[in-house]
Amino acid sequence: MVKLLSVGLTDTTDEVRSRLQHDCISLTQEGFRIAIDEINKGNYTFLGCNVIEGELSFRNYERIKHLLKNYVATILAEMIVTHEEKKLIKRIVDHNYYYFNDSERETIYRNALNLLESTSILEPSFNFMTRRQNISLKILEYLDTHHELVVEGFINFRLKEYRDKLTELVEKAVDDFMMEIEYKEFISVLRYFVDVQDSRVEEVHVVIDKGGKYRVLDSKGKAVASQYLDNFASQCSGEINYEDLLITALITIAPYNIILHNAPANASGGVGSIVETIKNVFEGRVVVCSGCEFCLASLQS
Repeated sequence: MVKLLSVGLTDTTDEVRSRLQHDCISLTQEGFRIAIDEINKGNYTFLGCNVIEGELSFRNYERIKHLLKNYVATILAEMIVTHEEKKLIKRIVDHNYYYFNDSERETIYRNALNLLESTSILEPSFNFMTRRQNISLKILEYLDTHHELVVEGFINFRLKEYRDKLTELVEKAVDDFMMEIEYKEFISVLRYFVDVQDSRVEEVHVVIDKGGKYRVLDSKGKAVASQYLDNFASQCSGEINYEDLLITALITIAPYNIILHNAPANASGGVGSIVETIKNVFEGRVVVCSGCEFCLASLQS
């Protein structure tokens, strides 16, 4: 019996063995006898891929070894991306951001997993298929000169670029987490101003036109915010964007009710973001219009 290669695992042994046995069916059908043995060494379980040589020629030996290396590379690459990846991210979060409490680290971890599902945020070349393919190629390269591969050591010492990318992803998740905290604090401060401010009008309409601009109108369609916007803008030095002016005007007016017209369905950036902020600041006071004369007029203008 000739041992072609051996793989050291800490878990998922049964899954890897099952996959290997399945992949070797075609070789068995050709008349080759492939045996997969299992040896425990310390914390690792080693799966050995062996061929019972018989009249095995050098040519067949090289072909079988090549096929087995490809089987192993494919299986281990998928195992790393589907199983070990989450452990790596958890380890990065716990080690690099130990100063956050358990709940905060769990939120960061979940944020990182969500980012991993939409890796175009980082770079398109880090999607699931590419990660798996790159790791598979690294494994094949390693097995060209080694007969034994310990998965844990391989990840720690041979996949630095991959681990660095995961670290970047966690950093992005932390940045998002901190921005969310700052946003919530910002909303809390604005809610305080709304609560202490005397309401000046019963109802206002925030109309969003097709260009993404905003108008604040009363129930008769008359502009009610221009004087507040103008006064605030004249007192400000430096840059301030139009969304800030809109929020400031609404807080100054402090209406009992706000009707949003032509509000987008989602809150992803731009108009959607300011709409979501209005909803959060004036919680319980905001109604989204499903279509009226204000909506139609703004889209036609």
